[in-house]
Amino acid sequence: MNQPQGFDIGKQRIIDDILKDLPTSVETEVILPSEAKLYILKDPSSPITLRPMTFEDERALISGSKDMDPVSLLLQRCVTNINIAELLPMDKLYLLMKLREISYGDEYKTTLICQNCRFENLTTIKLSELAVYPVPDDFHEPVEITLPKIGKKAKIRFPRVKDEKYLAKSESVFDNLWRFVVEIDGHQDKSIIAAVLDKLPLVDMKTITNSLKLEYGLETKVKLVCNKCQGTSLLELPIDANFFNVS
Repeated sequence: MNQPQGFDIGKQRIIDDILKDLPTSVETEVILPSEAKLYILKDPSSPITLRPMTFEDERALISGSKDMDPVSLLLQRCVTNINIAELLPMDKLYLLMKLREISYGDEYKTTLICQNCRFENLTTIKLSELAVYPVPDDFHEPVEITLPKIGKKAKIRFPRVKDEKYLAKSESVFDNLWRFVVEIDGHQDKSIIAAVLDKLPLVDMKTITNSLKLEYGLETKVKLVCNKCQGTSLLELPIDANFFNVS
């Protein structure tokens, strides 16, 4: 934050004394759902850590950046020892939840709409109680799949945060699949891969898109028992503009 004119060392001492009991932003070690198996850490001998948000971080979240979405920018400020652009989406989501938890508390108050009667239920969710499914020991990349119609092998890499723009719109997913296909039938030339994909049957294209989805990470489905009709719904945890508000 820019300081006003007339700011001197004497005033700084007064400010330091006022804030002497301010809690420090303690960094917390985090174990990602992927266990960082696919990453090259900035310091391989050190853990990945996360610190609570500050007021300056919140300002950065609001202002955003033309080159990076606000959430990624926020994580870049608060997470150490890893390149945010290289994160798998499941690890990004996990870090986002942990950041909310250590910054504003475990309880997240939100509104869940009953799927039976459409009643709006004010609900408190404990973020620390959401299940986390880590990847198996043999988790690796690229993954080899068989394209069922043409009978050829393909090797696939998983999308990263830096790839989110290619998958944001459903109509552009097929146009960008070549970015995630490392090899088809032993060929790694991207122009060959793109040309083959253009002629693939839909079943083979769907096989590739399905291989990009990982069934690990944070469970974001929450169970709701409606306060009005007592019906049960399984709903996606809402992550909206209120997610980083104090509960």
